[in-house]
Amino acid sequence: MKRRTFLKNMMAAGAVGSLQTSGLISLVSCSSEKESSTLPSSSDYNFDEVIDRTGTWSIKYSRVEKMGNDIIPMGIADMDFKTAPFMTDAYKARIERDVFGYTHTPQEFYDCIANWESKQHDWNVTPDDITYIPGVITGINLAIQCFTEKGDKIIIQPPVYNPFKSYINKLGREAVDNPLKLVDGKYEMDFEHLESIIDDKTKGLILCNPQNPGGITWNKETLSQLASICAKHNVMVFSDEIHGDLTLFGKKHIPFLSVNEDAAKVGIIFSSPTKAFNIAGIITAHTVIKSESIRKQYVEYLESGKFNEAPIFSLISTITAYTNPTDWLEALKAYIEKNVEFVMDYFKTNIPQIKPYKPGASFLIWLDCSELNLEQKELADLFSEKAKLVVNNGAIYGPGGEGHIRINIGCPLSVLKKALDHLKEAVST
Repeated sequence: MKRRTFLKNMMAAGAVGSLQTSGLISLVSCSSEKESSTLPSSSDYNFDEVIDRTGTWSIKYSRVEKMGNDIIPMGIADMDFKTAPFMTDAYKARIERDVFGYTHTPQEFYDCIANWESKQHDWNVTPDDITYIPGVITGINLAIQCFTEKGDKIIIQPPVYNPFKSYINKLGREAVDNPLKLVDGKYEMDFEHLESIIDDKTKGLILCNPQNPGGITWNKETLSQLASICAKHNVMVFSDEIHGDLTLFGKKHIPFLSVNEDAAKVGIIFSSPTKAFNIAGIITAHTVIKSESIRKQYVEYLESGKFNEAPIFSLISTITAYTNPTDWLEALKAYIEKNVEFVMDYFKTNIPQIKPYKPGASFLIWLDCSELNLEQKELADLFSEKAKLVVNNGAIYGPGGEGHIRINIGCPLSVLKKALDHLKEAVST
């Protein structure tokens, strides 16, 4: 009998009832049981605090520590804010138990994800639709290996998160571009071109929903059309939705599998609380799969390599993030919105040659720098050498990324202002 089925049966019989009151579940659930009157208000979270991340093995800061004190990192997509206090409290509570033995995945892991999808995204997901994976990108890579063969083609839609293409190629598959098109200054999927490039070797498409680096929240009509085309050609859709909990300015995240039956037949959603709750250094993620046949094949593949057994702090992270009140997340999003508005106004007033796209989700901003009339290397040097900013070169995101830069504004406003002041001076000299 599979471990998950065994544990479900045990729990139904009350055999693990003690966990509900004294084990992992009680530890991570305690903060969600507070009376609403005792919850902190948005003003209690200090996103203006500048956090010293040196010496923490931070990828973002380790890369610049030897470059000088005047360098400002604005690349790697994690935030320079403290995580929610209830996250830290849950980790501390578990550490104080002083025992870190083998751990099973409790039913609450699956339940909390299903409840989160219902509350946050108005989508009915059952616990049986869900499985743990060791990271979103790892999960996608495992799906590529599970459902495709070497030499198969997988479509991506650039400009898009660059590891998609690199891992497709590393896994012996062929990445095929279906570039987004600009229509009246907004990105759209090119469905006519998409159909023209699908052939018998095309087995998959990686969807970025919301889109990184553009911060695009795809609407239902777009996702439905994509699903219908892929279903018609038997192309699986691997949907990266890690930025879905960070929608801004009233935008709504629409899970790909929710849009129609075609999406449910061909799609897998890969998601995680790590982006929204700023815990990227703790690996935890999950899939949602509506198709029973796809789910069975994928779960069996995961089990064959022990990829679906979650470590202790992965479980704590997901359950804690998804069972606590959302006031911290809402306060975070409000702060990011203010940073976005600051960026939009700053460029309009001080560096009008650079046009930022206003994101509908996340803390990343895509900058159109084409009016600077610089070659891509010159553009990169402007930011890194003259402005002393470590950013992401738009060219790495594929066709359509030329003349662009991605910046990370998930930082205190004072740091963001200093960075843009650096850039203003660099452009003007």
